[in-house]
Amino acid sequence: MLDFDEALEKATAGSVVSQGYVGWCYLYGRETDVSYSEALRWLSAAAYQGRASRPFVHLGDMYAAGLGVDPNLSEAVRHYTAVIGVELRAQLALARIYSKGDGIAPDPDEASRLYSSLAGCDHIHDDPAIAAFAGALTSAEVEEAKAHIRKR
Repeated sequence: MLDFDEALEKATAGSVVSQGYVGWCYLYGRETDVSYSEALRWLSAAAYQGRASRPFVHLGDMYAAGLGVDPNLSEAVRHYTAVIGVELRAQLALARIYSKGDGIAPDPDEASRLYSSLAGCDHIHDDPAIAAFAGALTSAEVEEAKAHIRKR
């Protein structure tokens, strides 16, 4: 992990990697207090100015849960879909949304397709915040995918 103050300095100077890290720190309260407005600021900079993929997932999470923004599932889906091909956590979030249909039409086939792609994941970290930082899944999330497949 980077030193937060050093990362903040680099983020301010335009480092996309540091912007994403600083945004994650503010979102999860790692090395600083939770600040959703600062998380939104830095994650948006990394995602939209630097085209980094992981910040799109964090932004999707913020819109899905209404963290510092009004809850907006369509906006969350838009962020997740933008990086679905490269981010496991975007696939997981969309699988959950499509299986439940919370606020959108359920799509059980798409949910199953996404869960199937995650069931064999071996990129696992059991601290949820670190898993989010690393783009990994937790063991429980892999088990969730396997359980969904068994039910179908």
